[in-house]
Amino acid sequence: MFTTEQKPVFVYGTLRAGQGNYFGILEGTTIQERPAILNDYAIFGSGVPFAIQRDGRQVVGEVMDVDPERWPDVLRRLDRLEGYRGDGRSNMYDRKVRTVTLADGSEIEAYVYLAGESSRRWFTDAEEIPGGDFVKAESQ
Repeated sequence: MFTTEQKPVFVYGTLRAGQGNYFGILEGTTIQERPAILNDYAIFGSGVPFAIQRDGRQVVGEVMDVDPERWPDVLRRLDRLEGYRGDGRSNMYDRKVRTVTLADGSEIEAYVYLAGESSRRWFTDAEEIPGGDFVKAESQ
């Protein structure tokens, strides 16, 4: 089922505040942006990161709370950017609901774009981004 229910969105790569795709999609559409961690996932790739399930790892990112009036348009734009066409489809990224941990230790459910089945095959363990922080790794 292709859901459009509004939830916060956890972003970890080019959609984080100050990064390239943030300016084209999220800037000016959020009511709150909060640091967060996605546990038991790791990031792979350079230039374009992909989160893949890996026990004991973490992904550094931000939770974006989108203005409800802007939500339908923002979700369409996010899905298009991430190559998400719906559950059960061949997607570059799959949009899934996951529990993320905010900086204060509380947990919330958020949409996360995770590497789709075909995308997961592109990476080897050697391509994991140390520490799970794409922005930090790209700036070094």
